[in-house]
Amino acid sequence: MTNPIANADQFAAEAEVRAMWDDAATRAARDHCAQLWRVGHGGDVPPEVEPLFDAAMDAWIGNYLFKAAARDPVRPRFVRNFMPGHGWNGAVVPDARMGGDNPDNCYRLAGIAHGGRYRIAGRVIDACPAHVSFTLVENWGTSMTIQTVELPGIDVTQDGRFTITIDDQPANGRRNHMTTNPRVKFLFVRDSMMDWERETPLALEIERIDAAGAQHFSFEQRLDEALRRAREEVPLYFWFFRLSAARPANSMPQPMRTASVGGLVTQASSIGRLRLEEDQAAIIRFDPAGAAYSSLQLAMWWYRSIDAHLLQSGLSAAQSARDADGLITTVVSARDPGVANWVQTDGLRDLLPMIRWQGLPETQQGAGPVHWLDILPFDRLDAHLPAGIVRTNRQQREDQLRARRAAWSRRISV
Repeated sequence: MTNPIANADQFAAEAEVRAMWDDAATRAARDHCAQLWRVGHGGDVPPEVEPLFDAAMDAWIGNYLFKAAARDPVRPRFVRNFMPGHGWNGAVVPDARMGGDNPDNCYRLAGIAHGGRYRIAGRVIDACPAHVSFTLVENWGTSMTIQTVELPGIDVTQDGRFTITIDDQPANGRRNHMTTNPRVKFLFVRDSMMDWERETPLALEIERIDAAGAQHFSFEQRLDEALRRAREEVPLYFWFFRLSAARPANSMPQPMRTASVGGLVTQASSIGRLRLEEDQAAIIRFDPAGAAYSSLQLAMWWYRSIDAHLLQSGLSAAQSARDADGLITTVVSARDPGVANWVQTDGLRDLLPMIRWQGLPETQQGAGPVHWLDILPFDRLDAHLPAGIVRTNRQQREDQLRARRAAWSRRISV
């Protein structure tokens, strides 16, 4: 396999992030953000996640440093973000998980300016991700969308190549074109991979084709803005966190099509809140509904993923065994229930589950994006599981987790 992320731009960006961490202003901003998060949480913090707070705050500021490394719209480059801390290319890469990150995604950003003209060259390598979105966003928190194009949906040649153009003019018949507005900050790319063993992020390059004479953003400018945005956007992400955490314990409303809140008509999601004791389990069933991508993932109370590169803290539809009726039944618990579709809590009691559907067909399939949640004693699981559910013994579980870790390691191969 060729890893398209292992490139000179990515390694240079990571070196910048390490240099930013050495700046005293970064440490001060990190501590200030931690204070802001503490004020927001007040007394609602579960005791078992207290030891994880400092690492979560490091990752919060680290995420904005990676955005700073990607921010220059005059010399744009794609920079991978939202990764757990890891080592590769002879160096340590800081943790950057936050905002309910999805471990199935390869997240990349590149700086964009209104009035600039850009060309993105893309290529499919190995197996194409199940779903890819290219989104122009107005804010560093990447929540304010200007326009999105999706794969499937982008024109791709027979040899897997494509070009996307970006400027401040309407498409006027141009295929694979995106139009900026004066508030644009980044192009935000999500490669959503359901099969970690086969699917590979797209190879992407970006160039600004009218950069002559434009003034690039200096290291100091980008760092200063990143630290300011990291402080300013704590309330935004606390609001996202409360969308889950403010719900009654052990509840998960039916999914919402994201078009109703300004998202894509082809996407839906369901977010909830679990509080599971050691002797309890949750059974979550959902219909993949013909989506190009679907998954169930857990986030911890600090609103970030739970070491999915080490544990089975979520499963995509491709990683899951299907029931006879085509639905996916997953057991969420601290103890191994002996079924293939086990999602581990890592000993955490309070959890924030999310089911995502991306690339939904315009014509609804089956019951559409829908799910069912049951909470019950662990020792009564068998009576509530579907007949024929795929079982797993201890050796099979070890093999399953070993294969998962090996598949994830493809992301950090050089």
